[in-house]
Amino acid sequence: MGRTGHPFAANMYGVTPDVITTAKALGAGFPVSAVLLADHVASSLKVDDLGTTFGGGPLACAMVEAVIDIIEEEQLLKNVRDRSQEIRDTCIVGPVTSTQGAGFLLGLRTDRPAKEVHAELLKRNILTGTSGDPHVLRILAPFVLQSEHVQQLRAALVDIR
Repeated sequence: MGRTGHPFAANMYGVTPDVITTAKALGAGFPVSAVLLADHVASSLKVDDLGTTFGGGPLACAMVEAVIDIIEEEQLLKNVRDRSQEIRDTCIVGPVTSTQGAGFLLGLRTDRPAKEVHAELLKRNILTGTSGDPHVLRILAPFVLQSEHVQQLRAALVDIR
């Protein structure tokens, strides 16, 4: 939810899905889930058609409301889009040859095994991930990533060439 810089990835492409399921990020760690349905799908459901352990309880609903309020008030999706663009603009240095993905679901393509780059960054207290592609370093940053963190990543990438 929001990792692409939009509420859902479908929003980036102007797609209106019939069904969206969401959980994890919706409650900022509190167990909660939600199903969003297009009107033509929702109209076919009856009471008790959908069941959930972590659905619409009062605490879960309060958490969802608080999370959405914070995302909106602090303009976190704009931050995701801005910092992602900053990474694309400044971090194709050192072992990084290109970027792929969207928002903070971002991959840095490397000219050597990403596991090596990952290990070097970890030594510099920069947490990244690897992927099924041995030349893609994953950036799964929090919504609050700041420009100073992007510059720290850039400097480390230049240094580890």
